[in-house]
Formats: sequence, C-alpha cells, structure tokens
Amino acid sequence: MVNDRFPSAPLAAVLLALACAAPAAAQSTAASLTRIESETLMLRARERQLEVQSSIITRQNEIAAKQAMGVAISQPPVVGPPVVRAIEGMGNRLFATLEFSDGSLVDVQVGSVLPSGMRVVAIEPNSVMAQAPGQRRVRLAGATHLSTEFNPNYPNPGMVLPMTAGRGMVR
Repeated sequence: MVNDRFPSAPLAAVLLALACAAPAAAQSTAASLTRIESETLMLRARERQLEVQSSIITRQNEIAAKQAMGVAISQPPVVGPPVVRAIEGMGNRLFATLEFSDGSLVDVQVGSVLPSGMRVVAIEPNSVMAQAPGQRRVRLAGATHLSTEFNPNYPNPGMVLPMTAGRGMVR
C-alpha cells in the first residue's frame, strides 16, 4: 500500500532540483541585467564624450576662422606689384602664375606686360623679375598662405605680425 500523503522519491528529487535551480536562475538573470545596465551606462557616457569632443572641435574651428578674419582685417590691402603663386616649366621655357591685389591670377612668360605696365624681364626656377618703364628691376615676392587651423598659441588680435615673403614653387 502506498502512502498518498508523501510523494514518491523520484518526484521529491525533481521538486528538490527545481527548488535549487530557481535561485541559481534568478541570480543568473540578475547578473545579466546588471551587466546590461552597466554596458548601457558606459555607452551613454562614451556617446556624451564624443558629443563634447565634437563641440570642442567646432568651437576651435570657429576661433580659427575668427583669428584668420582678424588677421585679414588688421592688414592693409596689398597695393603694388603682384606676388608669385607658382613657377612652371623646364629649362628656358618657364612660366609664372602671378596673383594681383584684387585676387586675379595671370600666367606670364618673359616679355609679358602686366596690367600695371610692368614687363616681366626674367623668370628663374625660384624668382620672377619685373620692371616698370623707367624704373629699376624688382624681384616679385612669393605668395604667403594664412593657416586657418586652430592655434591655441595664437597672439592677441591687437598684435601686428610681420609678413614674411615666401618663394615661388617649381612644379
């Protein structure tokens, strides 16, 4: 005769196993949720960090543009002979690209007459010589380029920087 009040041994073993497995599954789920929440917080922090870095770069570019504009405004307009942008060619067949104060570009060779009346008398791999009627020869200066990238060591806008003349490039 089987006692109906007490379950059989195999059924008791299954129930005991389920009772022990439930806390382990709960702990595993809790650990998994904690890990996911931690990863989510890390991703949000990284996203915020990238937003701040982007904002910093944007501000630096704005500052660089204002610095370049300040330099352009503080310098008087260049009136006078053009500047050399490039020198090209080989041997005695050299050509130069000149830039005038209004920003226009002209390609010249020896003998060319500039709009100002100056005549190009010599083009060498590193220089261009011009002469106005009745005046002495003048070596045309090379163009200088202003940098528009952010420079934290840039001087105050009130400071006047000396301009340096560059040399033409041979291509």
